[in-house]
Amino acid sequence: MDKEYLIPLKNEIFNPYFILVILSGLYISFKLKFPQIRYFLLSLKVLTGTLDHKGSKGQLVHSQAFFAGTSSSLLIGAAIGSAFALKIGGFGSLVWIWVASFFTMPIRLMTSSLAIKFRVVLPNGRHLSGPMYFIEKALRAKWLAIAFASTSLITVLSLGGIVPMLSVTYLAEHSIGLKGLQLPLLIAGFLIFVVVGGIRRVGKTAGILMPIGIVLFFLSYFLHFGSNLKSFTGFLQVVFREAFQFEAVVSGSIIAIVTLIGQSLGAFFISTETGVGKIAGISGVVRTDSPIKQGLASMMSSFFEGFIISTLIFYLLYSLNAHTLLQQKQFVALFLTDSSWHGNVLILSLIILAFTGICSWFYTGEQSAYYILGEKFANFFRIFFIMSLVLSAYAFNEYGESILVQFYKFGYTMAIVTAIPVLISLLLLVKIVSSEMNKYFTETGLEYEIFKDFYILILSILPKNLLSKVFGLFTQLRLPRFMMIPLLTAFAKMYKINVDEAELHLAEYKSLNLFFTRSLKAGARIVSSEENAVVSPVDAKVTAFGKIDNTTMIQAKGIDFSLKELLGSNKYTENFESGQFITFYLSPQDYHRIHSPFYGKILGFYYEPGKLFPVNDLAVKGIRGLFPKNERLITFLQTEYGKIAVVKVGASNVGKIRVTYDKKIVTNTLIRFPKEVEYDNVDIMIQKGAELGRFEMGSTVILVFERDTIELAELQLNSKQTYGSTIGNFKEKKIKLPK
Repeated sequence: MDKEYLIPLKNEIFNPYFILVILSGLYISFKLKFPQIRYFLLSLKVLTGTLDHKGSKGQLVHSQAFFAGTSSSLLIGAAIGSAFALKIGGFGSLVWIWVASFFTMPIRLMTSSLAIKFRVVLPNGRHLSGPMYFIEKALRAKWLAIAFASTSLITVLSLGGIVPMLSVTYLAEHSIGLKGLQLPLLIAGFLIFVVVGGIRRVGKTAGILMPIGIVLFFLSYFLHFGSNLKSFTGFLQVVFREAFQFEAVVSGSIIAIVTLIGQSLGAFFISTETGVGKIAGISGVVRTDSPIKQGLASMMSSFFEGFIISTLIFYLLYSLNAHTLLQQKQFVALFLTDSSWHGNVLILSLIILAFTGICSWFYTGEQSAYYILGEKFANFFRIFFIMSLVLSAYAFNEYGESILVQFYKFGYTMAIVTAIPVLISLLLLVKIVSSEMNKYFTETGLEYEIFKDFYILILSILPKNLLSKVFGLFTQLRLPRFMMIPLLTAFAKMYKINVDEAELHLAEYKSLNLFFTRSLKAGARIVSSEENAVVSPVDAKVTAFGKIDNTTMIQAKGIDFSLKELLGSNKYTENFESGQFITFYLSPQDYHRIHSPFYGKILGFYYEPGKLFPVNDLAVKGIRGLFPKNERLITFLQTEYGKIAVVKVGASNVGKIRVTYDKKIVTNTLIRFPKEVEYDNVDIMIQKGAELGRFEMGSTVILVFERDTIELAELQLNSKQTYGSTIGNFKEKKIKLPK
């Protein structure tokens, strides 16, 4: 019983499965020219959301789909698979897991890319996807698609539902004392709440719970086991030594060596659901402008499973001397009886991750059921799935661990059967993905540059808002004059700031922030007095301008975003459709107060909290739709000629965005929510050239004009405009405002 408990299947089924997986991975890697090397950093960029495109069709962003699609394999599956692999092949099997994971990374790239390319969108906006759709459409093999969907349903019920439910029931009973059906009923209740919200709620739940579960796992891992961890260098020496010293080497049997590797790696890869197609059902609903982007994001799951999680699990078992089956069982038993808070946190993290996995598997099964017999059968499946969770938990409490063992064996068997048509289909469809990949890189003009992608990746990972707030506090420090004057002098010299235009002498500014938000001397700027002239609101470089293509604002080739994304509020969006815009970039050298481009009435504002990416050329080109991602404060101005939206975009190191017309507006606070205000009962008038607000470090201003209201001046890209200079002329008056 003990051996069966740890190793659910014999090598008669593990070996053929692994051979098919590794051959598929090798073939796809060569055909796609090793995307796991060429686009590794780009994959991380997609995963972090820097290339998300809100204007595309779909229901989830890349990170939500990634977490939902890999919720049960990324950590729990990799941990269980690593334990199986260690028992079968020893510590040396870790090296072969690394090698095989490298070659199998493109399998998930293909699965997710094909899922999006061949997905079906119903009239009500619902997305249908999964391997059955690309098997039917691309291979024209409906019988095989139905066969896959049918076996997938059984896999979902067993490996995706019952096995994780029984596993967490076992953990909860032996560690935190939750016995009987308490936890199963609680999970079933939460499951109903999540799945009734459809894939959007599943994705949002995974996007929240998975990061929490992973952070708790790593935190409790090092807190609970940190003092017991041995030398990592010594661990690696053992791993590489044993990788080439299997017992079979002594007997001289190459076949025995291959069999041992195949069985241990087969156990790992089926535990991580490689080739099963689960991730395809989730990936197919992603909001993206190219199938390849989600494919690249999905590819990273194999990297994290094989290189990160498996290494940590092997390292832990090595440090605790849990080499044999008996030692591993003793370790688990000892761990479950540990009542320390970090031990309980580790159990909690596993329960969170298991629950997220059940939700995702549920949606995958729902897709398969709908494909086979439509909505009525899908409804039947939903009810049956939840009932099976509760009933299996009841059987577990009645008959013990043997139920869990049998479902492990059955679930693994069905997963392997389900994987066979998927892997064969991928081998036949590799040309389609190769063509799609070439199309993506050709049409987007995306250049793969290691330095640039590394820079963007670091920007994505850093806590930008917190760092900006800290920097903002630093700029407000009032240091002694002997420290402040050299600091201001160095700052002005570094950025070549014309201090002669400043209202005060350099030595009179008591903080860096006061100098940065300095006002100018009287007469330093002349505001155009021409009646219909629209003036530049800032000293800045013009980085983009032109007509809005219906609702799309094109900054440059491959850089565009929707008007609605930028403005946030729906109230005035229609007025600006097919209008015109100008984008101004303020460098640290520039004067940082913002002025009204024309005389008018302030209608209100919309505040959208967001990221604080830098707004330099490298970031704007490397982060898709950067301006709508960043924090924004939009002032809506009614002129006699039409409306103007003055979009103030936050950026890295911007402590605050302030406006003169409403002192209550505060940006970049720790707790931030979107806010929309309309000034109904008060007329707030502002003169052309009057101060409207200020940045407390460099950023961007975008002016958006109502359609058919303005004729832009002959602007030049990257030309410098000073505040008050003419940037366009209004055409004709539409209303009259009080002077």
